[in-house]
Amino acid sequence: MNKGIKLATGDIVGMLNADDYFTDNSVLSHIADAFRKYNADIIYGDLDYINEKGAVVRKWRSGQISRRKLEFGWMPPHPTFYCRRNLFDQFGLYRLDYGTAADYELMTRYLYVNKLTTFYLKKIIIKMKLGGKSNKSITARVKRMFFDLKAMRNNGIRLPFIALIVKPIRKITQYF
Repeated sequence: MNKGIKLATGDIVGMLNADDYFTDNSVLSHIADAFRKYNADIIYGDLDYINEKGAVVRKWRSGQISRRKLEFGWMPPHPTFYCRRNLFDQFGLYRLDYGTAADYELMTRYLYVNKLTTFYLKKIIIKMKLGGKSNKSITARVKRMFFDLKAMRNNGIRLPFIALIVKPIRKITQYF
């Protein structure tokens, strides 16, 4: 991701992983329009997880950001997170020492520590296949929790152990 950011020439940067895709051909236009209209540093939206047959099995609806939500482990879905290119120069790239939680750490640093302006694009913009490195095994999930805890502590989340517990619990509603 950092290599891609360094090579990026546009004003806005987002990460679309190999097995993720936009919900339709107008997504990038909606994102660009939102940046123009709301003058935010960061735009994020909603995401659907799909199975191998393309059926939606989990619905990640971000909702509006709040400091309180951030203190309890909330984050927008990473593939829906778009930000101005110059923020990486100002606030840093993905920290590789956070492993599979590098996305969570960056978003915590940008949203919680630096309080950058955001706009929630209330639209499903990404379809994402189930799986991924951080979810492939119990060991990977435990490792991710330690990286999350490190990110919480280093970015000043007030009650990191409570946030660590609440973070996965808040995702249960995404299955209904």
